[in-house]
Amino acid sequence: MKSLILMLLFLSVLHFSLSKSFNEDKINRAVAHSEAVLSIKSESVRTHMEVLADNEMKGREAGTSEYRLAASYIAKEFEAMGLKKFANKRNYFQDVNFFETRLIPDSASLTFLRGNNEVSFTYGSDYAVSGSFGQTEEVVVAPLVFVGHGIKAPEYQHDDFSGVDVKGKILVVLSGAPPHFDTDQRAYYSSSTLKKEIASHLGAVGMLHVRTPVDNKRRPWEKILPQFKKSGMRWLDKNGSAFQGFAELKGNAVLSPSGAKKFFQFADHNLEKIFGKHASGKTGSFDLGVSAKIEKRSAQKKVKSANVIGLLEGSDPKLKDEYIIYTAHLDHLGVQVDEEKIKIFNGAYDNAAGVATVLEVASAMSSMKVPPKRSVIFAMVTAEEKGLQGSSYLAKNFPVSLQQLVANINIDMPYLGFPVNDIEPFGAEHSSLHGSVAKALTRMKMELTPDPMPEKVRFIRSDQFSFVKEGIPALAFKAGAKSSNPEISGTKELATFLNQHYHSPSDDLTLPFSHEGAKRYVQAALLLGLIISEEEERPRWNKGDFFGDKFARKNDESKAISASQFTVN
Repeated sequence: MKSLILMLLFLSVLHFSLSKSFNEDKINRAVAHSEAVLSIKSESVRTHMEVLADNEMKGREAGTSEYRLAASYIAKEFEAMGLKKFANKRNYFQDVNFFETRLIPDSASLTFLRGNNEVSFTYGSDYAVSGSFGQTEEVVVAPLVFVGHGIKAPEYQHDDFSGVDVKGKILVVLSGAPPHFDTDQRAYYSSSTLKKEIASHLGAVGMLHVRTPVDNKRRPWEKILPQFKKSGMRWLDKNGSAFQGFAELKGNAVLSPSGAKKFFQFADHNLEKIFGKHASGKTGSFDLGVSAKIEKRSAQKKVKSANVIGLLEGSDPKLKDEYIIYTAHLDHLGVQVDEEKIKIFNGAYDNAAGVATVLEVASAMSSMKVPPKRSVIFAMVTAEEKGLQGSSYLAKNFPVSLQQLVANINIDMPYLGFPVNDIEPFGAEHSSLHGSVAKALTRMKMELTPDPMPEKVRFIRSDQFSFVKEGIPALAFKAGAKSSNPEISGTKELATFLNQHYHSPSDDLTLPFSHEGAKRYVQAALLLGLIISEEEERPRWNKGDFFGDKFARKNDESKAISASQFTVN
């Protein structure tokens, strides 16, 4: 009996000690969280923006010396925070080798042939082309076949290639996806990369893109035309080939709205009727009885540009070997020379503000007396403006097993020109991350707003999608359009930015900046990461979710690496 009493007494003391220890740890972490959130300074966010969006950076185009200058600035900030080196043991840079191509001015031509008739189109007003990832000089002559949106969607029994032979032909393809597709599927199947992949697999030799009225309204022709003057970039795979460069698709062009109308008139088809059928999702596919001759010359070279990556080791002995990654693209559009006038695309909000947000989050986390349980990676990625290239390379060449990566929080173009009072977490609804976002915003007394414009398929248009394709739950943490100041219309302010300044030289430091909005937005972004870090269960895709099922990832422990193995020096 005495032994039993002593044993019970021992267990009681042990339980009390463990409970006390547990409670102390919980209290210490809660205090650390509060201190971190309160440490956020909007002035620091603004300072980072002023450095990165300064004219000296000349728009931070990937592969340029100015981009390297910006990357060096980030590396110095990481070093000052005491972050560990994640990409390699030498520095914070994950160097990426790129194949860069640029259209040689006045080298392109596009001619259509129908029987004994032919018509030549004018570059700029009728069509545009980009440089090639194949040969420097390319000429292709091939018959044209219309294939609707150029997709195969088995879940809808939708196959645009049924009944047509596309081998050796140039495909005429509508942008986007059928409007009756659910939002998730429409986003996925709208991808031009997916369409090129299918076309290449089926033996097509080119693609002629026709933009739908919805896409033309979203981004008018005069807005997208200047992009064709920019270089294209694809990272080089182990064989030295441009990853998803689709060099076999030699005949590629995008038709302007007037050019598309002119082309279908020449082919004796009514474009308005085709658009009408698109609205019902039943465009059909058919040979056009027209051939095209597409010529162009490209200037090509190999360049390097780096992702900049730092690591904060977690504090939990078990969970620290699981990683959360914050991403923000460091690059922007560089400079443009028009009639001997140099235009600098400073990208103050796209995406100096996003990078500044991640830097301030990293600073707050690295200063915590009790670090987050899970390890946190901070990655400023390159070449997002070239088609999510830097994040694609990182996700495909991750330094540890992807099984250890639990979530991606992507920060891209938060507009902070007014006191933001809501967040639009693109993609959160696909996984348990939605609950984590809701917790963070409840604590911040901010609103959670669903994507107000799902037709723009923005979930696939930034770096989070590179991680989604590797099976990682991810979201874009977008600042919303609701203002905490009733005298300021956030909707109007955001619309003005998107319509007048997005991808324009006027996205610069003269735009409004709300210190209140910046502080609350960054605090919310920080709190989200802390909540995910502390949760016992790692984020999971929702059961039956389209993206979760599409990109389900098999367990792979082959590269499992402890966060303790990475170094600061």
